[in-house]
Amino acid sequence: MLLVIDIGNTNTVLGLFDGERLVANWRLVSSHTRTVDEYWIAVKLLCAEVGLTAEHLNGVAISSVVPDLTTSFQRMIRKYYRLEPLLISTRLDLGLQLLVDNPGEVGADRICDVVAAKNQYTPPLVVVDLGTATTFEVLDSNGDYIGGAIAPGMITAAGELFHKAAQLYKVELKPPDHLIGKNTREHLQTGIFLGHVAMIEGLIMRFQKELRLPNLFVVTTGGFCEEITRNSDLIQVADPNLTLNGIRLIYERNRRN
Repeated sequence: MLLVIDIGNTNTVLGLFDGERLVANWRLVSSHTRTVDEYWIAVKLLCAEVGLTAEHLNGVAISSVVPDLTTSFQRMIRKYYRLEPLLISTRLDLGLQLLVDNPGEVGADRICDVVAAKNQYTPPLVVVDLGTATTFEVLDSNGDYIGGAIAPGMITAAGELFHKAAQLYKVELKPPDHLIGKNTREHLQTGIFLGHVAMIEGLIMRFQKELRLPNLFVVTTGGFCEEITRNSDLIQVADPNLTLNGIRLIYERNRRN
């Protein structure tokens, strides 16, 4: 059994794989105040839900964009599982090239996204990962990563708006009842949710123009990926577990080393 851990700025997602099959996955808040032992208790209880103990695990892989939490999870895995986790980085065999100015700047989560997308879909394509930031990853026809874009995530942007505007209030982030809103709630939902969809579609259309590919395949992952995909005419697939599958694939390519 393989435990994969995707540590993000807002959430940490854990997945258990039996071969290629994702047995279970869970989402935790990425907390800097939890101790190594507290993380162990959380992981232990989650695994117990599906009848698994430390003895069932024979591998662990971590993708992280939060260095402090990387250290905490490494210590937890070493202490309680007696395993050395594989850390996702550009130094590993990825099965593709990172054709950008500085490959070392590409986040581990973005690496996992493109590795999984190349394996599961047919390039050229774009991966849109909806997290603290909304990131865009572009693969060329050879399946190599040629670049992308980073924008504020939908929740990140909305939180800043609610913080700065005294008379606005938090609303559920979903499509409004009316595109042209009839009240403040609908105004915010149109601007925040559908505005984010419009931003994503606008960048996709510009990618299509630059690459001269009018039918560029697009897959989304991360929070809200299914809702965003349902409300877009340019996105073909929502794949919530894309990053976890990417971690697994990279682990499988590199475990012998």
